[in-house]
Amino acid sequence: MIKSFLCCVCFLLLISLVACTTQKEELKEFDLKQVSFSRIPGWTSDNFNEVLPALEKSCERADTVWLDFCAGLKKQTTSKEIRRYIEKTLDAYLVISKGSKTGIFTGYYEASLKGALDKDDIYQTPIYGVPSDLVQVDLKDFNLQSNSPRIVGRVEAGKLVPYYERKDQAKMEAPVLLWVDSPVDAFILHIQGSGRVETKDGVVHVGYAGNNGHGFVGIGSIMSKEGLLEPGKASMPHIRAWLKNNPDKAEKLMAQNPRFIFFRILPNSDGPIGASGVSLTAKRSIAIDNQYIPFHTPVFLETTDAEGKKIQKLVVAQDIGSAIKGPIRADFFWGYGEEAFQEAGRMRSKGSYYILWPKGKTPLAS
Repeated sequence: MIKSFLCCVCFLLLISLVACTTQKEELKEFDLKQVSFSRIPGWTSDNFNEVLPALEKSCERADTVWLDFCAGLKKQTTSKEIRRYIEKTLDAYLVISKGSKTGIFTGYYEASLKGALDKDDIYQTPIYGVPSDLVQVDLKDFNLQSNSPRIVGRVEAGKLVPYYERKDQAKMEAPVLLWVDSPVDAFILHIQGSGRVETKDGVVHVGYAGNNGHGFVGIGSIMSKEGLLEPGKASMPHIRAWLKNNPDKAEKLMAQNPRFIFFRILPNSDGPIGASGVSLTAKRSIAIDNQYIPFHTPVFLETTDAEGKKIQKLVVAQDIGSAIKGPIRADFFWGYGEEAFQEAGRMRSKGSYYILWPKGKTPLAS
């Protein structure tokens, strides 16, 4: 009897464990839960006039699923009209990953530099365009399968080899677009991917044009390994200050990040151009992981800034970033200038977001 009882208990425990395991396995990496707009914190408090420029820019390039929405959006003028129009034409979905609605939200900005078209005693750090000897190979063109469908390199003795790392930038056969006055600011420009360079002839906007194919290594992690960052001082403003105050050490530290970015001058631009092809709008554009969130998707963001102040507003997915990976992960675009740099450099907050999608249509990401 006892033996039979123990066997039954063991069997039930086994069944329970299998059920729990199966339940955990069923949790999706990316899931959507439809919610009413009234359940979204801060929804009715947002100023929808501020997001209108970002929505209109995306409407010029968005997929055909947005045609009807974009046509009607043009007729809306006040914040209340825009909000009610969105509620009438779109559905809201809470993004969930493995049973959790919480993710990480950071900030970025348009780097601001001082520069010139010609090198002189002040402006000695080059901003490079795409090198003439850089070769990009799309493996799909050769019917080759790879997790990284594109590789970057150069031809040496008839053989494709990796392109030069940051430490070897002097060897790059790249045109110089501009010269700037600070190697640290140029380094930060590489991290941000776009920026504005103030010259005596006016502001020149530069945007991402390519990279050398090497992996990105964060300057924060490099300095932390060297024991150079005090506790609580790993934000970009602190890092920038340290690098500028220690120029001799800064050069060696920055060279440990092998990734190098090449730029292009943006004609007639009112700001940085996101990966979606539209110019970004301060505090209304975000960078997302495009594997999960399609470009031009309106997203209601619920998070906080570095001081804990609530950020509850409608934004648009218009950019991507090398460090922005995962279903609930975004970079909030703060704009340009010192204030934007301080906000973006210190932001790392938990939060949630909701994607909006035309009624009656299945969200592409799902």
